[in-house]
Amino acid sequence: MNWKLKDIIQETNHPFLNYFTLIYDLEKEDGSHKEYRYFMVSRRDKEHLIALTKNYQNVDGVVMPLYYANPDTKEISLLITRQFRPTINRYVNSFTAGLVDPKEDLKSTIRREAKEEAGVEISDIEILTSPGTTSVGISDEINSVALARIVSFGKTALEEDEDISTRLIKLSYIKKSIEENSDEFYFPVNIKILLLYLLERFKGSY
Repeated sequence: MNWKLKDIIQETNHPFLNYFTLIYDLEKEDGSHKEYRYFMVSRRDKEHLIALTKNYQNVDGVVMPLYYANPDTKEISLLITRQFRPTINRYVNSFTAGLVDPKEDLKSTIRREAKEEAGVEISDIEILTSPGTTSVGISDEINSVALARIVSFGKTALEEDEDISTRLIKLSYIKKSIEENSDEFYFPVNIKILLLYLLERFKGSY
């Protein structure tokens, strides 16, 4: 089949996330054509939707596992966020994350978001993944993942409607919670995969 993007209709006007209708001409193998409409959301404006630009390198946001190494025991703990998510009507555990501001490089975003959302200063920033799409069934958002070490703790600087709390959780406790599928720690599947990677990466430190 051959897909040709014919038009994009912006259905909403919100500063952070909008709803769009993509209109495709779909040519089937027998040569017949039909109009195919697909509905999506995006953080981008109409002119910069990836369906139009096909620019897969422009990062929208970053997910940031932040870890703290106890100076005495060397035991590793992860900084876990707890935030209410209206789409599923419950609190979700995750990692610090944030959007990349215009003309801001990725490491600057990482340092800024770590300080604003978690109140921590960080070092040893390591970009774990190159830019990649996340939920292509509904959105064109592109994220990256970065790991960093916490060096000091301070105060957060949350926005008025941000309901985010943070706490350090030992890797040993996180491992137990994942194995038991504990409802206390509800993690989205992408965060569970990252946790499994970190458990393997820091094996011997918990």
